Amino acid sequence: MRYLFGLSAIALLATASYITMYTVVSKQRDFAKLINLASHQSGLTNRIAYFSSLMASTSDQSEFDLARSQVGRTIHKMKSAHDDLRNGNPHKKIPMVTNMNLMTIYDDPMVGLEMALTRFLEHAQQIYDSDIQTLNIDSAAYIFLTTYGPHALEPLLDAAVEEYENISHAAILKIEKFEMIIWLTVMTALLIELMFIFRPFELQMRKTLQSLESSINQLTKTQTRLLTAQKLAIVGDWELNLKTGKLTWSDQVYDICGVSQENFVVTRKSSMEVVHPEDQAVIKQAFHTLRNSDEPVNMEYRILRPDGQERVVFQHIAILNKTGNEVETIVGTIQDITERKNSENKIKRMALYDSLTGLANRRLIKDRLAHAITTSRRTKNYGAILMLDLDNFKSLNDTRGHNVGDALLVEVARRLLGCVRETDTVGRLGGDEFVVVLELLGSDEATGAQKTMQIAEKIRLALGQAYILGREEHTHHCSASIGMTLFKDADSNDSDVLKRADVAMYEAKDLGRNRCCFYNESRQALVNSQTEMAHALKRAIDNQEFSLYLQPQFLNNGSLCSAEALIRWLPHEGGMISPGSFIPIAENTGLIIPIGEWVLERACQYLKELDRYRRPFMFSIAVNISARQFMDDKFMDKVMAIINRTGVDPGHLRFELTETCLVQDIDRAKVILNQLCDIGLKIELDDFGTGYSSLNSVNNFPLSALKLDRSLISGIEKKKSKKAIVKAALAMAKAMGMSTIAEGVETKGQIEFLIKEGCDMFQGFYYARPMPFKEFTAYLSKNYLQANLPAENAKTR
Repeated sequence: MRYLFGLSAIALLATASYITMYTVVSKQRDFAKLINLASHQSGLTNRIAYFSSLMASTSDQSEFDLARSQVGRTIHKMKSAHDDLRNGNPHKKIPMVTNMNLMTIYDDPMVGLEMALTRFLEHAQQIYDSDIQTLNIDSAAYIFLTTYGPHALEPLLDAAVEEYENISHAAILKIEKFEMIIWLTVMTALLIELMFIFRPFELQMRKTLQSLESSINQLTKTQTRLLTAQKLAIVGDWELNLKTGKLTWSDQVYDICGVSQENFVVTRKSSMEVVHPEDQAVIKQAFHTLRNSDEPVNMEYRILRPDGQERVVFQHIAILNKTGNEVETIVGTIQDITERKNSENKIKRMALYDSLTGLANRRLIKDRLAHAITTSRRTKNYGAILMLDLDNFKSLNDTRGHNVGDALLVEVARRLLGCVRETDTVGRLGGDEFVVVLELLGSDEATGAQKTMQIAEKIRLALGQAYILGREEHTHHCSASIGMTLFKDADSNDSDVLKRADVAMYEAKDLGRNRCCFYNESRQALVNSQTEMAHALKRAIDNQEFSLYLQPQFLNNGSLCSAEALIRWLPHEGGMISPGSFIPIAENTGLIIPIGEWVLERACQYLKELDRYRRPFMFSIAVNISARQFMDDKFMDKVMAIINRTGVDPGHLRFELTETCLVQDIDRAKVILNQLCDIGLKIELDDFGTGYSSLNSVNNFPLSALKLDRSLISGIEKKKSKKAIVKAALAMAKAMGMSTIAEGVETKGQIEFLIKEGCDMFQGFYYARPMPFKEFTAYLSKNYLQANLPAENAKTR
């Protein structure tokens, strides 16, 4: 009772001290407002005088009206402030104060502030009521305001402010004296309590502690044995008394949680703080279940150690004792199962996540996509899938190695994760192909499409930033082609959605790459058509539906000297299919490799057939080699096998290659071209002038001729820019010791210009169209035998 009495007395005295201090601060604040308001009066008088001067001196009506409004507002402020000072204002916390000195300052009948202020405001009101025609600087009201008024008011206002300050100071001093008395009383009470209350209490506690010491010694031995057993089993235990709220841990629990017994105070709150925030609800639910069912509860959750480590534990909880329906003592055992969970997660991760980037793999992507489609049907919200492919990734792998390529993929994965929401899924299908699954894009299709495009553009821009890769910190620039499709309808499934996104992605590539494209039905129809054509191409190879045409080539003196081999597809049913339609599909599907081998072998067979005819000396056939065919690892072996099998002289063969064939792997290209040159085969750079050819390629490779593209020849008679380009190309080729071939020659004017500029060979409709071999042999016999050829061209083999 003495202890409670002492605490109550201290609490009362402390409360009184707080109230006194609060009163001092409140009084100081209120008096400060009062003093500030009184001080403000002087500024208001000067404000009225200033704007009255503007009214009297201006001739501009708008400026006069503006100054007049300021005078009116200031008059109102002075009246309001004066009323607050004399009568107080509880709403503004301005107290009403007065004394004899203040009453003398305000109410003196001769020189009182009340009378002076009233006269000043009356003259101010007169000026406010005047118009621009009647008011001037000679008016009595104006002269009063600008001369007598401020000079008479300011001393009185200053005196009032000083008296308000005196009143405030006196009031604060009284309260502070009272506060000092309370403080001395508190100190006296503390000394009394220390002597008569706390000292006896301390003695009583010492006796209690001594009586418990022997019991503690006995319990220590038991506890030591228990702790040893727990360490051997790697299990800790805890106990919670619901009546007292006391929670105790065994030593092993401290070890598992990574805290020390000296620095960590175990309470229900502190023990929950060790638990991972996302798992705290699991523990609360387990306690609730235990109280309602009385059955033991098992659970797993994560804890966060102070050193930042995250551990996974298994816990078993049971009721120790219970009185009626009231639980007295929620005990438990806790075991660290982190290593076991890590092993399980590692196995799961290997099954569901990409080992290089850590993103979802194909299996998990399909699972997440299926879930997203189901959610979309249920919520009537649109979802979307983005499929993206890195542009020209293979060239980085080939030139810099797979380690640098892998570093790029890892960085791409990191940037992708930074561009999407936490609810979205980012995955890697394989190689340089990635997928993003977006959910909950809204119930409106336009909104869903807009949000999808925003995320896709954000990804495209992020992936377009420069990359610093590898130990050598190689700077690499990369872009991505992104295909997108929305899903919501009940007929969507994961396979269909992925196919649509893939179609959209390839449209982005076909349109120039580094862009985002939505799926559309017309593109799908084109893909379906191309797929059908790819199947038809396979059948065409088996059914021998291809034919090799030859288009004659001529020297600048008009003599036939060679021909270009051009493939034609002649289905058994239907008309001829243009190479422009099926060659790109053959390239994409890889069918160009067997088709190209067939073309080369048939061209070699034609050369052997032509040995029976009289033809120009060193007549040759040019064969187009595609990029896919040239990059085949067995390309050189296949070429040599065909030459050996047909017995053709390689000197009568010419390979036409575009720069695309050569730059994908420059070192390899140099080796193969040199090998072809060594056996006597000629190499020509095709499509020169289309924008894909560079002087670097002309200089670095063993080329025998440049072939000027038909797009450069067309319209050359009329366009000076084309003439200049062709002149430069012909001069460059001549300087480098190479021949030149112009294709697409169709007019006499083109021929005359090209001959004048020194072009060596021509090919085009002006001379002859491509024709089947039988027609070509007839053409050769008719035109070659009738031609008046130079002696060196009349030789036969």
